Amino acid sequence: MHSGAQHSFYPLDIAKSQILGLFFWTTYINSQNPNCFMRISESEFGAYIGKYNKVLYLCHRNADPDAIGSAFALSRAFGGTVAAVDDLSRTGGAAARVLGVEVLINPRADAYDLTVVVDTSVCLQLGEILPENYALVDHHLDAGMLDGAEFYIQKPSKSTAEIVWTILKENGKTLSREMALGLLVGMISDTGRFKRATPESFRTAAELLEAGRFDYDEALQALSVPQDISQRIAVLKATSRSKIERQGEWLVASTEINSFEGSAAMALVDLGADVAFAAGRHADRVRISARSSRAAVRMGLNLNELLGEVGRAHNGDGGGHKAAAALEARGEPQALLLECRRKVAERLP
Repeated sequence: MHSGAQHSFYPLDIAKSQILGLFFWTTYINSQNPNCFMRISESEFGAYIGKYNKVLYLCHRNADPDAIGSAFALSRAFGGTVAAVDDLSRTGGAAARVLGVEVLINPRADAYDLTVVVDTSVCLQLGEILPENYALVDHHLDAGMLDGAEFYIQKPSKSTAEIVWTILKENGKTLSREMALGLLVGMISDTGRFKRATPESFRTAAELLEAGRFDYDEALQALSVPQDISQRIAVLKATSRSKIERQGEWLVASTEINSFEGSAAMALVDLGADVAFAAGRHADRVRISARSSRAAVRMGLNLNELLGEVGRAHNGDGGGHKAAAALEARGEPQALLLECRRKVAERLP
C-alpha cells in the first residue's frame, strides 16, 4: 500500500475495534478497582482461589445436597471450610452425613480471607451473614450476588455440581470417591433424578461414576431419607386448604403453611396444578416457594423473574429457576399470594 492510501473501515472492522476497546477498558477498570466484580472461567478458579489463605465455602439457608456436595468438593480440592446459613435441609443433612463432612452453621465470615458463596442466587438466602469479601459459584439465573463479588462463575447449568466438576477437571484435580459421590448426589437432587437433565448432565454423571468407582444406587441411597411425620402432616394440611383458580386452561394453586413451603408447592403440582405457590410467615418476613409444570415453562412462564419482581416490590428479593423459585419479602401472605397469581395470569395465555 502506498503512503497516500486510505484504509476503509467496514462494519466488521468497526465491530472488532469496539470489542478490543471494551476488552482493554474492562481490563483497565479491573486493575484500578480491586472490588470490581469479575467473571472468570472454570480453568481460572485455582489461580484466583490460590491468592487466599483461609477460605470459607458458604451454602445458603436450608442447604440442599447440591450446595453441600459442591462446597465439599471445592473444599477438598482447594482447601477450606464448609459452612451453611441457619440449617441444612433434610436431604442436605443426609448428604453431609454420608460424605462425612462437618458443616459449620452461621460462621463469622470476617474470620476468613475469602468466602466462596456456593449455589446461592440472592443475598436474602444468606440471612445475616453478608461477607465483605466474597466470590460466587452458582447455576441460578439471578444477578443479585454478582455486584460486589471479587470474582464469580455463574452458568445456567442444571446444578452447581456440574460447574464444580468442570472446575476440578480444568484445574487438574483428582477426585476422591467421596467428592465424586457428593457431586453426583447434588446433581440427582437438583435435576429431580434427571427429569430436568440435559445431555451434558448425563455426560457429567457418567464421568463422576467412573471417577468415584461406585454404583449409581449408592448415590440414590444417600438421598433416601424418610419424610418426617411433621412434614407430611404440614403438607397434607396445606394441600387440603389450598385455593385453586382456573386461568383459561391453566390451574393455579396457592396455600399457606408454617414451614416446608417448597414441599407443599411441589405436592400441589404433583396433584395436578400447573403453577403452585406456598407461603409461610417467618418472624417479620413472608417466604413463598413456587413450582410450575414444564408445560407452563414452555409457554413462557419464568418463576425466577416473577418472584424476583414481587420480592423486590415488597422490600425483599426472590429468584431461582424458571420452574422452581422462592422469595422473601415483607407484607401479608394472602396479599403476596394474590400478586403472584395475578402475575401468572399476565404471563400465561
